[in-house]
Amino acid sequence: MKHLKDVLLAGAVALLPVAALADTITLASTVPDSGVNRVVTETLVGALGESSPETTVDIFLDGSLGGERELLDLLRLGETDIHMGVIHASLYFPELDATLVPYLFPDYASIQAFLASETGDRLKAALEEKGNAKFLGTYYQGARWTTANRPFRTLDDLKGLKIRMPEIPLWIKIWSGMGATTTPMPSPEVFSGLQTGVIDAQENMLSNILGRRLYEVQSHLIATEHQHSYITIMANLDFWNGLDAEAQAKLQAAIDKATAAGSQSAFEENQSLIDEIVASGVELVQPDPSFRTDSMEIIRAAANSQLEPGIYEKAVEVIETKQGTGN
Repeated sequence: MKHLKDVLLAGAVALLPVAALADTITLASTVPDSGVNRVVTETLVGALGESSPETTVDIFLDGSLGGERELLDLLRLGETDIHMGVIHASLYFPELDATLVPYLFPDYASIQAFLASETGDRLKAALEEKGNAKFLGTYYQGARWTTANRPFRTLDDLKGLKIRMPEIPLWIKIWSGMGATTTPMPSPEVFSGLQTGVIDAQENMLSNILGRRLYEVQSHLIATEHQHSYITIMANLDFWNGLDAEAQAKLQAAIDKATAAGSQSAFEENQSLIDEIVASGVELVQPDPSFRTDSMEIIRAAANSQLEPGIYEKAVEVIETKQGTGN
């Protein structure tokens, strides 16, 4: 909260009374200002405009304030108020977050169930303790696909492919184990990396592949669909704790409305995203079923080497329960 920082710098006491929403809230992310992400931010702004018309939201997307590690630092320090991203789990609680494991969760509903479980509560507590951030919600982005400048259908085809990975150690370990040559790289650098041949491939949400125009420097869109990806929305914990109960409720309600709209948009738009990318001249490739089955032992071993004992099994239990209820 900007007022809090000003007071601290002036040498006044650190403990301030809780307050209503500030005149300006700063939100930053590396996600592109398009598709589902735009639905989320526009819905958030509209909802806050109705409940808190005195509050404006300054939005910085497309990594305009830096890569995601930098943005997490800004949030932790209170230089920004709200962050939307994915790599915080690998930094703050990799031993708990089974949702990072490729091919484990069959759909977003099972991921939501895991986040609402006892393990999910531990995950949110770790975010507060290590990241100085309050979990506010998630929205679906769709399955993660791969783009490349040559097709691959089996693990043998993948060998030697230079693929960009987000700065998530588990993913780096898994894709390296599958035979690819992995290169961690901040998202704002991916387009130029593909364009110059520093990397041959990358994996991402369809909305990012289109929104960041990555298809312009790739020849193949590969339906790996290896993970159901979502974005987490979080607030600086000092900012959140500095709000009174009414202000917290207004902000949470706006976030809930925005995430629901974003998730619904993702479910509706993914086929249109595929069609648009393919219409640009990119070739659609369906991997052989062996790509997943041959990967699972590598994935399971990597996951269990990182996850706290029992977390993988807890995730499987949540998934089976969710599928059994049909909800």
